[in-house]
Amino acid sequence: MKQTLLIISFLLSIKFYSQEILEYSKGEFSFYLTKDCKISECKISKIIVFKNGEFIQEIIPTENYFYSFINNKSLIEIEDVNFDNQLDFRIIKFIPDDIISSLYWIFNPKTQLFEKNTDYEKIIFPEFDNEKKIIISSWQDYIRFYKDYYKLENEIPILIERHITQPNKNRIIEVEIWKIENGELKLVSTEQK
Repeated sequence: MKQTLLIISFLLSIKFYSQEILEYSKGEFSFYLTKDCKISECKISKIIVFKNGEFIQEIIPTENYFYSFINNKSLIEIEDVNFDNQLDFRIIKFIPDDIISSLYWIFNPKTQLFEKNTDYEKIIFPEFDNEKKIIISSWQDYIRFYKDYYKLENEIPILIERHITQPNKNRIIEVEIWKIENGELKLVSTEQK
């Protein structure tokens, strides 16, 4: 009996841990992410960046975590987030409930390095419309679906419009359209679907 208790105690004290190096490439850049996992939770502990095969940067991300079952392809997005025709990137910051937020790095052509940018972190599930130069964020809470529209002002994403789709008291789906007027988000119209 004592031996069984000792074995169980020993097994419970072990921290299950794994580490993996993941490679992602786009254009002239290659990114090597170090993924550290403990039981069901993982994080990205380091990012090594190469440009045209040459090392340019090592990044240690701030706190981030995600579940171990998240597909490795979903951990990083490499795209132009500030509409300057330069590749930028973002990684998963954390996943509370069903909302995924990201940590962002913007490429600075002057320094030839990626610089952390916290202004974008408020944007959930972003889509970057390079033609209209707007960022669209789609997300939902328990009964409402939100679609937010951002434009860049002085390199900072600013919310300019929000659409809220929800059932009214008669269970008819309505879409409220909110716009920024004089610095405040105001309801401008309501439509039924």
